Amino acid sequence: MRKLVLVIVVVWIGLILIGASLIDEIRSRGVLRVGQDAGYMPLYGTNERGERIGMEAEILEKMADILGVKLEFVIVNWDGIIPALMSGRFDIIWSGMTITPERALRVNFSDPYLTIGQLLIFNNRVFSVEPELNLINDKSVTIAVQLGTTGDATARRLFPEAQILTFDTMDEAAFQVASGRADVMVFDSIYAYYVARKYDSLETGSNYLATEDLGVAVRKGDLESLLWINTFIRWLEVTESMDSLQTKWLVEYDPKQ
Repeated sequence: MRKLVLVIVVVWIGLILIGASLIDEIRSRGVLRVGQDAGYMPLYGTNERGERIGMEAEILEKMADILGVKLEFVIVNWDGIIPALMSGRFDIIWSGMTITPERALRVNFSDPYLTIGQLLIFNNRVFSVEPELNLINDKSVTIAVQLGTTGDATARRLFPEAQILTFDTMDEAAFQVASGRADVMVFDSIYAYYVARKYDSLETGSNYLATEDLGVAVRKGDLESLLWINTFIRWLEVTESMDSLQTKWLVEYDPKQ
């Protein structure tokens, strides 16, 4: 029994040591590689000069500064972002990812850094007032979603009778609703409020369809990196850096300017 316990302890320590290598590797390499999809404003996106902007982009700049490294964004389609992390294309996913049990089978998540809610986004030329949910769950209604998101899952769970149209990016899905090619969209509150300010034809529902926590994803076994990221998230909170960035990007940012 003692030998068995010793073996377990040695294996556990070995796993910790293996996990400790990523932060050292990032600092040795001199580059922090972060996986994101094309855009999820106001959390992240690209301006007209091709620069990454948004709340999470600024958070990651702070992280890179503390580590003393450069910041590199690796852009992939959302439905392939976890496989890309697992294959080593980048170090972490900091990309507005909802913490779910299914995803946690494949990656480890940090502590939550933001809590959001899923909302209905509707075309006010199709619906003069906010539609009742039972009206959405109808085969005549088309719902635009981004493939592989929790908005996609929420739409399928709550509105099984509706027609679900999937798109690679959230901006594509939102444009379908804004242009009248789809009736509604299901997505989280951060993007919902942003896109409703961007398009005059869009409005958001008044109640959350579901609530979710966002977290940072790392590869399994990378315990040291996970602990360091949790410390970094806590530092953002106690220094009020997170509050000021949320005010700047989630409240004051105007997508029309």
